[in-house]
Amino acid sequence: MKLYLSPKAQYQYQCLKGRSVQYAEQVKTILLDIKEHPAEGLGTPEAVDFSLAGYWERRFNGSGMVTYYYEGDYVVIISVGNELLPSHEELPLKLQEMSKQDYAQVIRQMEANRGHGDDPKVGIFWYNVAWKELFGVVSHPVRDYSKANASDGRITCSEMHEDVWRKEYNRQKHHGDGKGPFIGAYENKPRGRVFYNMEEGRFIVAVGKWLEENPEARQLILDEFDLPADKTTFEYAIHWDIGHCWR
Repeated sequence: MKLYLSPKAQYQYQCLKGRSVQYAEQVKTILLDIKEHPAEGLGTPEAVDFSLAGYWERRFNGSGMVTYYYEGDYVVIISVGNELLPSHEELPLKLQEMSKQDYAQVIRQMEANRGHGDDPKVGIFWYNVAWKELFGVVSHPVRDYSKANASDGRITCSEMHEDVWRKEYNRQKHHGDGKGPFIGAYENKPRGRVFYNMEEGRFIVAVGKWLEENPEARQLILDEFDLPADKTTFEYAIHWDIGHCWR
């Protein structure tokens, strides 16, 4: 199984390593054990049966507790805590002042970006058939790239559909009622990727056959990524068909 630590758990684990190497090693051993068999093993696994239904806890060093949940082929560690660690919410917020040089550089960069909001972009997206809208969009302006990062002189964003889906699913699950578009497997929703061919000066939108049944999505994609219609082609590839992925 794949193992992921929430930002809170990552922070707590790093703090623990700085305060007790022994406790940190115990937690590391438990994390590896959870990855192999989440419902049994070290630390006396126990299902939480109150407000956190579906979550599990394992103990380390008596009072320490690792809280997590698992689903499908991944485990998410929610928190790591014991008497050495205040909760993430209780930690004081200390802001480091930005240097005058860094501040001036940031302001110059922001000024340079003005007026470029409509620049053509590359990236990834999903399409919600029921709502007739794009979602999960990740885009980056073409002007941010100085050389090709894909085959045949093309550029695109480095983000992968699978990784973006997992993160958004976790956010969705932990906020509100857990309902939203990121339900099920990422490859089971219409999706696509926008490329730019630097040598030919044209954009390619890679999609599955789903676009033929939802032609209205074409204009939404052009508008979302600020693509020039006369320099953009929509091309079919089986990878972006519903139900297809790397595996």
